[in-house]
Amino acid sequence: MGTGKTVLVTILVIAGLLLLALSWGASFADDYLEERIAEECDDEAGTIGQIIGADEGQCQDARDLRGQVASVGQMLGYLSAASLLASVAISVISKSGQ
Repeated sequence: MGTGKTVLVTILVIAGLLLLALSWGASFADDYLEERIAEECDDEAGTIGQIIGADEGQCQDARDLRGQVASVGQMLGYLSAASLLASVAISVISKSGQ
């Protein structure tokens, strides 16, 4: 494998691992938000607060943020998998061409 391909594979592996770590972090944040929403908004007092508007829309904002974090985490996971698979494919193609 040439120097250029080695550098490319290395960059793809590093990027894939970083994206995988970011995806894990987003998953952790999603779980944390879900737990906090369950504690603060989905109990009896939280539901009443939402109905009368005492929470000033914070529960809905938290639900929206959780949806965005989950979406970004999923996208990062897909990009990570694509990056790692591309690095493997380049390595295999380079080895079979020799």
